[in-house]
Parts: sequence; C-alpha cells; structure tokens
Amino acid sequence: MGLPDLPPLREVIAAHGLDARKSLGQNFLTDTNLLDRIARIPGLGTGARVYEVGPGPGGLTRALLRTGASVVAVERDDRALPALAELAAAADGWLTVVGDDAMAVDARALAGDGAHIVANLPYNIGTALFTGWLDGEEWPPWWASLTLMFQKEVAQRITARPGSGAYGRLAVLAQWRSVPKIALTVPARAFVPAPKVDSAVVHLVPATPMSAAHPARLA
Repeated sequence: MGLPDLPPLREVIAAHGLDARKSLGQNFLTDTNLLDRIARIPGLGTGARVYEVGPGPGGLTRALLRTGASVVAVERDDRALPALAELAAAADGWLTVVGDDAMAVDARALAGDGAHIVANLPYNIGTALFTGWLDGEEWPPWWASLTLMFQKEVAQRITARPGSGAYGRLAVLAQWRSVPKIALTVPARAFVPAPKVDSAVVHLVPATPMSAAHPARLA
C-alpha cells in the first residue's frame, strides 16, 4: 500500500518521548532501508496478514505496510500508542493496534490462521514467545512463517547444527518442527540506543516434524 508522507522515525520518537526502556527490552531500528530488507524476508504480498509484537514507534510496521500487508500490532508500552494511532490513521484500515501484553493475548484470534509473524522481539520476552509459537499441540501451526529479531547469540543457538557448541534446546525445538535460517545480521550500531551485542533475524517456515515426540518434552 502507499503510505502518505510520514515524519522521520527519529522525529516521532522525540515528539512522543519514546526513549527505549531496558525494562521493556526495547531497542529501536530507524534505518528505512534495513527495515524494508527485514519486511521483505517472509515474501509478503498485497493482502498478506502479519502479526507484529512490540512495534514501538512503528518503524518495522511502516515497512510491513509498504509491502501491501495488513498488520495487527501488539504494543505493551502505553507511551507508543499515540504514535501508532497516528500511523494507523495514515494506513487507512491496514493497521490494527492492540494495546496489551503479547504474553497474555491470543495471537491466533487477533491475526487469524495463515498470518505471518514478524517482529523485532523485546529481548526480555523473545525466547518465551518463540518457544510458545513452536510447542503447541497442533501442527502445522496457525502461522505461515516466523521472521524474528533476536540477539545474535540466540539466533545462532536456534540455527545451530547437531554436534556444535551452540546446539541445545532451542535448536532441537526449532529444527524438529521447522526449517530455520539466519536471514540477516544487524549490527548493534543500527539500533537506538545501541545495545551491547549484535542481533540477527531468524526466518522459520513450518515443516513435517522429524518425530512424533510430545512438544512438552522439547520445550
């Protein structure tokens, strides 16, 4: 979809007092080219449905909307909701903002079957959300793909090969039911404020499980 001219993200952050808070696991991306690269990873087309967690000032949300996708964004930080409301008004029905805790909402009910989950996950809840999306009783899952930003070390643990030092619980869970890959590495300097570590975007698509093990044994 075509978005009208919008103010730069840095201006939005300043206007709404959106200093990133460590307690909420926040680090904001403001580079438009980088955000567009992330939004292109899942191969979204016009009318695709996306579920986003922790949009903050809406940088990745803008990029997802530019692909023609319809977005449901869940944001816990009340300070960000006015900025997201402005973006929703500009998106003319293509963006729904839910002010709630992503750990408490029913993502499937909000986004619908076949939605793509795309998020710069808050560091403090990223792993919990990820394992929750993978360890459900039902498989194939309700979501079509996962495109998730993690600390680089976590991304490497998810995609680690058997026998490597990073291979463990996250790799077993992810590779049992999906095909994960690191799609993009993001240096710390790309964030505001810059974290102490680099990040990486992991892309996963569902696959036929390698065994009939119960998910609770792997999660």
